[in-house]
Amino acid sequence: MAKSNAFQRSLLAFGLAAAVTMAGIPGAEAADVLSATPSTIAGATLAVTPTTAASPPGVSPDVFFDDTTGTYYLYTTNAPAKAYTSSDGVNWTESKGAQLPAGFDWSVVKMGPNNYRMYYASMTNKPGVVACADKMKALSYATSTDLLNWTAQPGSLVEDLGCGVPHVLRKPDGTFLLYNNTFSPQGKLGMNISTSTDGLSWTLAAFIQDCNLGDPAPLMMPDGTYLMISSAVCLGQQDAQIYSSPNGLDWTHRSSALLVIPGVSFLDPSVELVNGKLRVWFGYAPGGDHAKSVIANGALTLGSTASKTSNKPGTACTKAGAKAKYNGKVVVCTKTKGKLVWVRVD
Repeated sequence: MAKSNAFQRSLLAFGLAAAVTMAGIPGAEAADVLSATPSTIAGATLAVTPTTAASPPGVSPDVFFDDTTGTYYLYTTNAPAKAYTSSDGVNWTESKGAQLPAGFDWSVVKMGPNNYRMYYASMTNKPGVVACADKMKALSYATSTDLLNWTAQPGSLVEDLGCGVPHVLRKPDGTFLLYNNTFSPQGKLGMNISTSTDGLSWTLAAFIQDCNLGDPAPLMMPDGTYLMISSAVCLGQQDAQIYSSPNGLDWTHRSSALLVIPGVSFLDPSVELVNGKLRVWFGYAPGGDHAKSVIANGALTLGSTASKTSNKPGTACTKAGAKAKYNGKVVVCTKTKGKLVWVRVD
C-alpha cells in the first residue's frame, strides 16, 4: 500500500496476468487467441523498460488507451496529481491544462463515444474502520468528453473502500465489477469484488482472503476470461503477482511471483491490451520509498497452450479440405458457389 504527500492512506501494489492460446486447426495455420487460464499465466513474463529522468513521478498510475486516436492517457497520484499523453505508452508528455477531480487512485472506463467516467478515491473525515487508514476512504466519480477535463459528480458511491487502490472494470455487456482491498473480521488482508448494472450502485459479490491480492488490476480478455496483476504485501516488499479467472469472480493465483526486483517495490499496477500486446504500468519505488516512486512500464508476454476448441475457426478458409473446430464442432473448408467457406460436419 502507498502513501502520497497529499493524502494519508495505505497503498497495496502490483501484479498482472494474461495469456495466449493457439487455436488448433489441422491443415491450416493457427491464429493467436488471447486467453487467461492457469496454464497460460504459468509461462507469463514481464520485461520492464528501464526508468529514466523523464519517467513521470508518482504512484497509482491508471492508463487508458483511446483507440479512436491511438493516444494513451496516464493519470498519476502525486502532489499534485497529473495527467499525461503518449503515442506509444512509454514516452509521456504532461498535459498541463488537464483538470482532475480532488482525489487519487484513478480508474477510467469508456461509457460511449466521447463519454468517459473516472472513478477515484478520496479521504473523508470519518474514522477508518480498518487498520490501514486513520480516515475512511470513499469512492467517487467524474465525467469527461475529452479524457483531460473532468467534472466531479456529487456524493460518494462507496463510503468505505477499505485500503489500497480500487479498480473498476466495465464489461462489454455494460455491467461493472469493482475490486478493492480490505480486511476480514479476523484482520486478514483480502479483496472485495462488487457488481453493478450501472456503475453507481454496488452489491458485494465476493471476498477473497489473500495477501497477494494488493491493489488488484483486472483486465477482461478477448475470449471472456480475466487476467489480474496484483502486488504481494505478505512479506514486506511488494512484488508483482499474476492471477487468472473464467468469470472475474473466482481467481487462480500462480504460486510464483510474476516479477521481483530486489530492493524495489511494485506499486499499483495498470494493464492494457493494445493491438494484441499486453503492457503493464506501475509505481517503481526504490527501497519501497513511495516519495521516490516513478511510473515504469513493461511488456507482458504470456505462455501458450493448445486449445481444442476456438470461438471461431481462427484463420480464413483458404484450402479445400482443411479442418478446424468451431463451437466444439468439426468444420471443413469447402468450396460452395465458387467460394471457400467453413462447413460444419455433424
